[in-house]
Amino acid sequence: MSGSASTPAPKQEPYISTANGEHITRDPRLTSPVRLAALRASGLLDGTSNGVLDRLTRLVTRLLGVPTAMVSLVDDRGQHFPGQAGLAGWAGEQRGTPLSHSFCQHVVTSNAILLVQDATRHPLVHDNPAVRELGVIAYAGVPLRTAEGLTLGALCAIHSTPVVWTPEQVAILEDLAAAAMAEIELRSTIRSLVATQVKLQSQVSRDELTGLLNRRGFMEQAKRHLALSERTEAPFLVAALDLDGFKSINDTSGHEAGDTALQEIAALLTSVCRASDIVARFGGDEFVLLLANSGVDQMHRVRERLHEAIDRRNQVVPIERRMTSSIGIAVWTPKHPKSLALLQRQADEAMYDDKRAARARRAARSTAATAG
Repeated sequence: MSGSASTPAPKQEPYISTANGEHITRDPRLTSPVRLAALRASGLLDGTSNGVLDRLTRLVTRLLGVPTAMVSLVDDRGQHFPGQAGLAGWAGEQRGTPLSHSFCQHVVTSNAILLVQDATRHPLVHDNPAVRELGVIAYAGVPLRTAEGLTLGALCAIHSTPVVWTPEQVAILEDLAAAAMAEIELRSTIRSLVATQVKLQSQVSRDELTGLLNRRGFMEQAKRHLALSERTEAPFLVAALDLDGFKSINDTSGHEAGDTALQEIAALLTSVCRASDIVARFGGDEFVLLLANSGVDQMHRVRERLHEAIDRRNQVVPIERRMTSSIGIAVWTPKHPKSLALLQRQADEAMYDDKRAARARRAARSTAATAG
């Protein structure tokens, strides 16, 4: 099989174009959501290459004496070749073609072996553009089926001259197709396991209610940031924030309102922090932040920014759902390095000092008002 490198790749249309210009809508078996999901799960579409599948197609060319072989995965847009040997031109470069150029789609829709001795004389594919543009004359394709019986594509052998395919050649293709399918399903299984692991890791390291990091997630990321700061000598701040008035929301408006308030605060904290900062909820109404590349000079501004964010929220919620915050901040600098445990403890102590000072101010105002 050969193709001219100068011939542009055709667009992938939402239909199959025939030589006489007619449009044939795609077979519903090509658009099956279950089958398409299985194809996507493989991670082998859109130009992806796979070394094992490439080797299998090279075996096909040697054992069957053909110049070209492909592992073709067929979705509702086209065919993709994660494994290929001897395929030249634009189809080889992009590892795929539109459905208009696909013989393998017929293997999928029939769920059966397709043998074409001479494509120019075959009623199913004689007007397929691949005959003219890619030199596909002889074709043998066997289905690639999952354990559940879904046909994802075909392992195919191609020649640029007519071939009378023998039962032995077909048997070889079937055996190698089983090997190719084992590799495809292995890729799918590995991707599924990785996705599950990522999801489980997220569940372990993230707070379910707010989506922020939890204590464990914060410590993991903070350790990496500390190691980076030790190398780059960039200062950072650790801020502890505790909400004042949260308990009264739960008591007067219910826990659902309290959960909503926590989600609002989490969104606010995320919005005022940068991508390089770390935001976490340690539990209850306690939040902890690590603010990168920030030193003593930024402590006052950080405190103001956090208070302002909560004040903005208070302006748009009912009075019974308003809260204030107590904030404590500790700083890490290369001249005065500290452990994360010490930074967290210092931030907590500063936060409780802030809370006591706020209580004292409220008590003083109450006393003054009573005396007046």
